Amino acid sequence: MSAVYNASRATLWLLILAGLWGALQVSYSTVTGTAPCPDLVMIPACYPVSLGYLCMLAAQVTPPVKLSRGLFFTGWALVFLIAATGTGFEITVGETCPRSNSGVPLCYFSLGFCLAILLLYRLRNYAGNLAT
Repeated sequence: MSAVYNASRATLWLLILAGLWGALQVSYSTVTGTAPCPDLVMIPACYPVSLGYLCMLAAQVTPPVKLSRGLFFTGWALVFLIAATGTGFEITVGETCPRSNSGVPLCYFSLGFCLAILLLYRLRNYAGNLAT
């Protein structure tokens, strides 16, 4: 395998795991009531975000390519839509998304992770096709 493939694969794993960890932390804060995340159709938004990151993670170890791609893009689209919507509301309305310890809205991080994850997913697939 090429160095680009291995580097993009490792970085993809790290970004997905970091996004999942963050989403699970916000979900835990919501469950315990310490810092609830906003509701999305009467469901805390952090729950489907966690599910989306789990789908992306599961896609990394799912063998059939069609199932893997479907799982990845379903999870990615779910997280992206929530992150983009949260970012839009955060910019226009303000105080919409949960905040990091430094006060940065977490939807900004999630949106950045989504864009980087998609880029790395495409790069990994491109590099993998070149190696074969």
